[in-house]
Amino acid sequence: MKKLILAMLLIATPALAQPEPQVTKAPLTDRERVQADRAQAATQEKDAPTARPWDRGADGKRPWDRGAQAK
Repeated sequence: MKKLILAMLLIATPALAQPEPQVTKAPLTDRERVQADRAQAATQEKDAPTARPWDRGADGKRPWDRGAQAK
């Protein structure tokens, strides 16, 4: 009986000491990547009047964004 307990102790202890497998995030799908890129572009566009004032007019719009309003 002691041999059985000793054998179980020697077999089970290293197995219990194994670390949990690392849970990795699944790679983003194409759709999620596009959504993230669009969200980032929208944030950059929103911050653009303060970030790049030299390519905008007094109204904060770029020359090609004013196309319909200028006419």
